[in-house]
Amino acid sequence: MPSAPPAEQLLERLPTRTLLEGHLGHLSSQQQTTLEQFKQRLEEKGYYTPARDGRKASHDDNTLVRFLRARKFDIHGAYEQFTAAEDWRKEQRVDELYDTFPLDEFEMARELYPQWTGRRDKQGLPLYVFQVSALTREKTDSYARSSTRLEPRMFALYEHMLSFVLPLASSTPRPHPESPISGSSTIVDVSNVSLRRFWNLREHMQRASVLATARYPETLGSIYLVGAPSFFGVVWSWIKQWFDPNTVSKIHILSPSALTSTLSQHIPLSSIPRKYGGTLDWSFGDPGPILDEETRGVMGLREGEECPRGPVRWADGKVRVVGGKGRSEEEKTRWEERRVKGGDAPKVNGAVNGDADGNASGEAAETGQEEHEEETTPASITPTASNGLTSPTYLNAPSPSTIAPVSLASDAAAPSADKAVVDAPLASRSTTLPPPLTNTTLPPSAFAPTPDSDGTDTHEKEEAHDIHVAARENPGAPVKELARVLEGTGL
Repeated sequence: MPSAPPAEQLLERLPTRTLLEGHLGHLSSQQQTTLEQFKQRLEEKGYYTPARDGRKASHDDNTLVRFLRARKFDIHGAYEQFTAAEDWRKEQRVDELYDTFPLDEFEMARELYPQWTGRRDKQGLPLYVFQVSALTREKTDSYARSSTRLEPRMFALYEHMLSFVLPLASSTPRPHPESPISGSSTIVDVSNVSLRRFWNLREHMQRASVLATARYPETLGSIYLVGAPSFFGVVWSWIKQWFDPNTVSKIHILSPSALTSTLSQHIPLSSIPRKYGGTLDWSFGDPGPILDEETRGVMGLREGEECPRGPVRWADGKVRVVGGKGRSEEEKTRWEERRVKGGDAPKVNGAVNGDADGNASGEAAETGQEEHEEETTPASITPTASNGLTSPTYLNAPSPSTIAPVSLASDAAAPSADKAVVDAPLASRSTTLPPPLTNTTLPPSAFAPTPDSDGTDTHEKEEAHDIHVAARENPGAPVKELARVLEGTGL
């Protein structure tokens, strides 16, 4: 019997510009109009200030487009989600929390969530790895004992990605510099994890998933799930119900036989950790990222110098070291005074630098842009029986009615606050964040995508159980009450 063709020959290939649809530099004329209308509406309501008199806009276009893309460019839906997220950030003092977050606590939190490798995929998206087996009971129990710190820790990690990793990636050379980087790619390793352990981790993972979906939309590029055990069909049935269809489509389950060949289509071998068939000497749990040479050059790192630990921002083409206890003033001053490349922020193929503090990096209106070549990139890697991505019948198993869905990854980033906020009880600080759900099954309407919009303000009222509407309408509700609003059931 002839052998099956290699997995890479069976993947559907789409033009690169198809993958970038809805991103800056690739907006249709209608989407560009919708963006301008969105800005105008936010400005009228006091949620957005345009650039003027030498000052940057309050929010970059990359951020605004993420919220529009999450709601299929429906202005009303994007407005509801964006303003809910902005209200939440102010109430939780997210920026202040991040800028004063203790280094040791930041490093402890890193052990329980996806970790940045310091590398990028072939499209320039930063690469993260999440090794689920590293979440031992000892670590998670110790982590959970500080219940008032659970959400601030998630905020800090998400904010690190949004304020540093993504804008830094937007400043490095990549195939499409006209589009700033707005998401990440993640390898999720589920090998050596029992079904019982998956079940025990469900709340830990659900919290991150809900935070990402509600507050940091459209920051997930692709998830490459590796090491799936024989019982993973049960877990997969939870995942499919927990995530909206668009997110599920970004989760690619790789078979052992096609692991390296498939990953290498999307990620350079030199940026794939050795455990997954690449040549990168990096492992989950390592102290920090191993930056590629291009990123080191953009950061202006000297020989032997590494990326600073803990909370960091990328602004105006330079590193701005922040963080609270554990960060010396000398270190802050040294990084603050250093200009990347000895002065001006470097340009990348004519693109504007990524900037977490102001205008979006790489903004480019579609008008007058040169049409990109029909370059093709492997895409749409969905599980099938023949393409090297595992899709046995167990992956289509129905969801058990008594089992809560579980999330293995999230679309997100994180926050900041002063000591008063940091030490505040969870109940007084986090009531605006939709909680993870247990012992219930999400109805299809819970994460139903917003209907396509023509960019006008005409719309149907959003579903009553939409997490963003629930968070907005119940800002003071305790966790159990908000859960009832979301699902009509108690915890």
